[in-house]
Amino acid sequence: MKLIKTKGIVLKETNFEESSKILTVLTSDFGKIQVLSKNCRRLLSVLSAVSQPLMFCEFVIKKTKDIYSISSASVIESFFELSQNVNLAIYSGYLIELVDDFLEFEQKNEDVLRLLLNSLYLLKKGKDPEEVSRIFEIKILVYTGFFPQFTQCVKCQRKDITRAFFSFKNSGLTCEKCKEENDIEIEIEVVKSILVIAATNLKKLNKISFDRSLNNKIKTITLPYIKMVLQTDIKILDFFRFIQ
Repeated sequence: MKLIKTKGIVLKETNFEESSKILTVLTSDFGKIQVLSKNCRRLLSVLSAVSQPLMFCEFVIKKTKDIYSISSASVIESFFELSQNVNLAIYSGYLIELVDDFLEFEQKNEDVLRLLLNSLYLLKKGKDPEEVSRIFEIKILVYTGFFPQFTQCVKCQRKDITRAFFSFKNSGLTCEKCKEENDIEIEIEVVKSILVIAATNLKKLNKISFDRSLNNKIKTITLPYIKMVLQTDIKILDFFRFIQ
């Protein structure tokens, strides 16, 4: 049976049988896949360290009938320490939940993998988790093809908008003339900030910073829009509100 080498980060784990786990892994070569980590829950298993969420590893895997299985693996970078802090565990869990919800199995998207790794690294280095979350929300919409129209009115295509509104129904901006009853007003500076983030290279995201006021204004657009796109609630946010 052919062995395959790939890099990936563990998104989720599920206990399987007495001593194994089924891992959900976002890989560079195959997208999101499920992988059997056999006997990794045994005390002296060499796979125990790599078989938990937030571990970015190089995996050697093989494909059986229905699932991949791990032959060997080595850690490239561990983000496990994020799970040891309640606040950071929730934020990192939020990013992982978004990735898991946006991507289908075996849907290759290296941009999303790089975005997730970059964002976890920023959390690990102490960047404001709210900033990281807003940036992540905007970029994952870009990389999955769901980014709204922010450069012109979605109805009349007018670009020189002086007073802007956001239409969840039409996935983009509307001008004052075209706005509908449920469209919400959005400041032009907020629109510009969203466009800057959307266009910024991943390697330069650490240089983006904004105050809590702008963060909250962006959040009033991105969070409801993402929920609309995914057609589901984001479970970890409900937990976050519960413990606050």
